[in-house]
Amino acid sequence: MLKRRIALLPVDARPVTSTLPQQLANIGGWEVVLPPKDILGFLKKPGDLDQVRQWLEDQGEEVDGFVLSTDMLCYGGLVPSRVNEDLLPTLLNRLNLLKTLKTKYPEKLLFTFSATMRISNNYVNEEEKEYWSTYGVELYQYSFHSHKFAKTSDPESGLLVTELAQKIPPAILQDYLSTREKNFLINRFLLQFVDEGVVDRLVFPQDDTSEYGLNIQEQESLVQEVIEKRLFQKVSIYPGADEVACSLLTRMILELENVKMPLFYPFYSGETGALIPAMYEDRPIAESVKGQIFALGCHTVETSSEADIILAVNVPGKKQGDLALQLFMNEVDTPHRNVGEWISRLRYYVQQGAMVGIADVAYANGSDSSMVPQMLDTVEVLSLSGYAGWNTAGNTIGTVVSQTAMHYLQKVKKLENHTLLTNQVIHRLVEDYVYQAVVRQKVRDEIVDESRLSADELLVKVNECFLEEGQRFLDRIHVSELTISNVHLPWNRTFEIGFELIPHNQKRVIHNTTLKKETT
Repeated sequence: MLKRRIALLPVDARPVTSTLPQQLANIGGWEVVLPPKDILGFLKKPGDLDQVRQWLEDQGEEVDGFVLSTDMLCYGGLVPSRVNEDLLPTLLNRLNLLKTLKTKYPEKLLFTFSATMRISNNYVNEEEKEYWSTYGVELYQYSFHSHKFAKTSDPESGLLVTELAQKIPPAILQDYLSTREKNFLINRFLLQFVDEGVVDRLVFPQDDTSEYGLNIQEQESLVQEVIEKRLFQKVSIYPGADEVACSLLTRMILELENVKMPLFYPFYSGETGALIPAMYEDRPIAESVKGQIFALGCHTVETSSEADIILAVNVPGKKQGDLALQLFMNEVDTPHRNVGEWISRLRYYVQQGAMVGIADVAYANGSDSSMVPQMLDTVEVLSLSGYAGWNTAGNTIGTVVSQTAMHYLQKVKKLENHTLLTNQVIHRLVEDYVYQAVVRQKVRDEIVDESRLSADELLVKVNECFLEEGQRFLDRIHVSELTISNVHLPWNRTFEIGFELIPHNQKRVIHNTTLKKETT
């Protein structure tokens, strides 16, 4: 007898990695239990690993399965995995909790995910080791050209590697390489756990990737090991990170419910855009779409009539922009795509009663503000089965695939909780369109340098703009009975936001002057 409850150990406590998976599971009639937020760390501060372990051991009798971030289990979170100083034996001891859980609960599914350590091309050390502020770009270039030289024997790359090795202090280069090596070895041990039957499903999400790099080299080694061990059906490697908990939870729920896996039919707002790589990813957008669908245990079909779910993918014209960094903004809305025709087609599918989800990947880090208003004027937004437009293309696509799959399960099981789906679609539009595409840039333009403001002052600035723009949007889509409440900045910065959408008659106090400080 199913309990319809899954234990999730998220990669950190941000809403998109913890609350979002809960919301999606609820659509399908399932409950996701999470550790207390205060043991999950804060940015570089790792979670309390002893309490995390105890929490996991306490959940076994009450759940049908586990979805676990090994970055949290071993290091205390995704960001701590990049700055961790613990020795490999300590990390392996923590990882062995997976064996303990499987031995104690052999009948329960155990899904895990472990990010391939990213390498960012900048001097920002907010999520990296301290030396990134001085040598971040050089370390990125060393990584890129080391791999490129190994793959292509390009003499220019070989020369650059030699020059960079002389420019970067040896102790820093060695520290960086040894940190990568520990992460890579943990991932190899995870493959061994899959081979031994300890882990039932494993995902290696590629966090911020490019064509070459030590992270890509590691991924190639992992792919080769998957092939050698014939683990094709149990291990996935694809671009993404923050959305993986949503994907794994959705797959586990569909498997436990024993329903036929849904079939997807994707269509794109531009043929050119479908075939270009998204920013921070190493493959064409169309291949990322297939990767996210396959990670769910599903596949695409050639015609809409064969499909259970229509996936409408809004792509850039020539190159994906980045709303947070204001990059390539003039390369998105070009004649290489036809948004009007795409929206007309989208409307047709919705009117035919199809389940339609929109993956808005024209930009990284926010919705396409030239597309969304057209869509709102043409399509009944509350009839959509999913929408997302946040962070990377993988984050967005994986979210929408999960949203639509949960709606599919809702229909198959004849569940009477459609409001949960519509509220999720509205939430993502408010966050990805109103906040990320509009409010965040307005706030940044006004304050110029957010580091000069305290956490409280920054939150006040965000609230002033977000509450006004958000309520205007809710009125526009005729859901003015909802209100935005409990606004907070999870990591005390404007990049991400947390909030709730609740009925007016349940209105809570809005924290517009104080922000709860994380303990340090």
